[in-house]
Amino acid sequence: MNDQACILLVDDEPDVLSLYQMALTQAGFQVITASNGADAIVLAKQKHPSLILMDVKMPGMDGVETAVKIKEDPDTANLKLVFLTAFSDPAKSEIDVKAAKEMGALDFLKKGISVTELRDKVKQYLAA
Repeated sequence: MNDQACILLVDDEPDVLSLYQMALTQAGFQVITASNGADAIVLAKQKHPSLILMDVKMPGMDGVETAVKIKEDPDTANLKLVFLTAFSDPAKSEIDVKAAKEMGALDFLKKGISVTELRDKVKQYLAA
């Protein structure tokens, strides 16, 4: 399964993109990256990834806006999506998780998650 799984990783922070891309590639996934929402929408439509991991806070179009556009397009509406966030306020996090699930996201992961935990979570999402 891993050989075929393509992950679209979207984050405006090059260090985060690099770290997660390396971890997921080593786990046997094909990883494509975008550093902004507009590129993510184009790649989602072109590549139909098995899973999208998207940062919430990005300049220009944020992750939520990007996710809404992806979910509104019939070609990409069924793609699996998980948000990545650096937000640490638990109250804010609960609201975000509820909003994310309402828009069809599978989950909300906090940045700083270990690469091992990230790989395990990605495998769970792909199996769902």
